[in-house]
Amino acid sequence: MKMTKRDQILIAVIGVIAIVGGFYWFVVKPAKAELGTQKTTLSAVQNETNDLRDTLDRMAATDKGEAKRTAERLRLSKALPETTETPGVVVQLQRLADRSNVELTSIKTNTYSDYGSIRGTEFEIRVTGRFFDVDDFLYRLHRQVAVDEKDRPIVGGRLFATTSVDLTLQQDGESNGVSGAPKGDDEVVGTVKVVAFSSVPGGAGAGTTVAPTTAVAAPAATTTAAPAAGAATTTGAGSAPAVATPSSGGTQ
Repeated sequence: MKMTKRDQILIAVIGVIAIVGGFYWFVVKPAKAELGTQKTTLSAVQNETNDLRDTLDRMAATDKGEAKRTAERLRLSKALPETTETPGVVVQLQRLADRSNVELTSIKTNTYSDYGSIRGTEFEIRVTGRFFDVDDFLYRLHRQVAVDEKDRPIVGGRLFATTSVDLTLQQDGESNGVSGAPKGDDEVVGTVKVVAFSSVPGGAGAGTTVAPTTAVAAPAATTTAAPAAGAATTTGAGSAPAVATPSSGGTQ
């Protein structure tokens, strides 16, 4: 039986449809299913990536904030250390005396008082020099810790509070039991009581505790102070050891 042209066209169309259907069923449809699975996996990976990125950002922000807080604590620890650190107090006072061109003749610790978690240790110091140099020393002592125009602390050293200052004119040496005349150039002897602040060891304290009194000789004394009562006498190298005695008076 001879196929007509119409039958040939119909068979060709059916064959094309079968081929297209088979291609779709066996190739396109599995590929679409695989593509959907890949999209779902990609979406899950993107969500996990975003979560990890957020976690890293939070950790970076936390580390940065912790680093800033650590740096701030280290900076403030210069002003308020964890212990009294008496040697550090002596070094800073001597440095201030050198910058002010005055002589630090004696340092004596008296008492300490606890104010909650803050401890204030009192030091009695004696300085000798010209009036305006002593005044400069007191100014530098006061400006160890200050605040700027935005009330942010400016830490240059230990936090001190001056509680009393007693200034007297420096006298020449005694002769036959009679005190000499005052020295020239506005030479004065200053007895200054300051409080150095620190943290209370082991937590908050209460009340006032009397600490053992300790006299510390000035590091580089080369002159002799007035021999009046209550004065501190310091000699240079090769002479007798320095002697520090409590002040006979002072203004509170």
